[in-house]
Amino acid sequence: MRVEALRVRALVLAAGAGSRFGGRKVEARVDGKPILQHVLDALAEAGLERPIAVVPPDTIDWDGAELVANPAPERGLASSLKLGWLQATAAEPFPDAILVALGDQPLVRPAVVRALVAAPLDPARPIVAPRYAGSDAHNPVRVEVSADRLIDEASGDRGLGPIIERNPGLVRWLDVAGDNPDVDTAADLARVAELAWADRVRRNREQVERFREAPDGPDFYASVSSIFRDDPDRRGDPVLDALRGHVRSDDTWLDIGAGAGRYALPLARSVRRVIALDPSTSMLGALRETMAEHAIDNVDVVEARWPAAAGLRALKGSLPTDVSLIAHVGYDVEAIGPFMEAMEQSTRRECLAVLMERSPASLAEAFWPPLHGEARIALPALPAFVDLLAARGLAPVVDMVETSRRLWSSRDELERFTRRQTWVAPGSAKDGRMLELLDDWLVPNADGTVDLAVAEPLRVGLVAWRPQ
Repeated sequence: MRVEALRVRALVLAAGAGSRFGGRKVEARVDGKPILQHVLDALAEAGLERPIAVVPPDTIDWDGAELVANPAPERGLASSLKLGWLQATAAEPFPDAILVALGDQPLVRPAVVRALVAAPLDPARPIVAPRYAGSDAHNPVRVEVSADRLIDEASGDRGLGPIIERNPGLVRWLDVAGDNPDVDTAADLARVAELAWADRVRRNREQVERFREAPDGPDFYASVSSIFRDDPDRRGDPVLDALRGHVRSDDTWLDIGAGAGRYALPLARSVRRVIALDPSTSMLGALRETMAEHAIDNVDVVEARWPAAAGLRALKGSLPTDVSLIAHVGYDVEAIGPFMEAMEQSTRRECLAVLMERSPASLAEAFWPPLHGEARIALPALPAFVDLLAARGLAPVVDMVETSRRLWSSRDELERFTRRQTWVAPGSAKDGRMLELLDDWLVPNADGTVDLAVAEPLRVGLVAWRPQ
């Protein structure tokens, strides 16, 4: 006999004043969008479309939500809970249960929501709540509509918390990994911003491990280091021109993740000294070759990973520098907080970051569904980086300096890039399919370069901020 799916309506409580935060906290941004939008999007991903969001009277519009204004949010969380419950139970079809989420928990996971929704009805224990391994948080909470008497008991600013504490026998606990932190203060926002960044990097990496056919090898960039070489005396490069606007002739610059010297070498023409740090032997080999070819002798080359202790020891006596730069570095750095702290502590005057609105790896995202059967999990990029800096109390200045299509010098170069970003093994069935797709999507240009028809143009920003 087929079991009918439960009718569950989502209710998000987001009317609090956020006084400890300084007001309007659900509008604060994390990972490229406001805190409340993360909650609404997680519910939608879990299958709970158009949740009811109880908001203050002067709220902004929110995508994908049915808004209910709480005219007196100062009365506390319980007043929002009761307003939202009335709205949810007045809808047709009549729900079996209401899932109550908090609007200040942007890391709520769709998988947890799905598990709560999937729990069967049990009038003897009408509350279903998660029990996180990483904290004592217990949200979101699913309450069966037949237990609406419990909602009448809610009072003050704690919502369902006291009800759960008074009625432990009415609760079914779902033990889940991780945590679901809320944002009450500016320090919470900084922590959550770092956790959101790390979560995306981790999920991106775990996805690779599920589908990987080919190992990275000891040097991930060995097969493509030539792509990153460029003429140090070139003109008309908008990113390089923007960087030159931050140069002083007596400066020492630290280029973290300098690669083949795309920016380190031309900048060396304008400053006293550049320290080029990178963990890739092949990248630094290409950098040294270009240095020799163009007689550039004021670049110190350091093979190390930032901010590993060995790298910092290698720079002993050179820090702090006047300016620190990361160019297309950081997208895949899970521990972004320590990375940024080390960068700022190593800098006297200014920190700079060149980042795309989407990571460079996004150019190969179209290959993932036909090859691996699912969409690529995107790495964090420019919007999340700016939000991270703002959450840490800094004042980043963003200059959008370029919008361009990525071009490759040959089909062979593009093939190596795509194979590296899909982790298929040469000669495998998936590799054969990848080559077919590459032939379908390849766009030859009059100058001999090639393009991908499915790759969108990428916007590049230069972010500047003063170190703390």
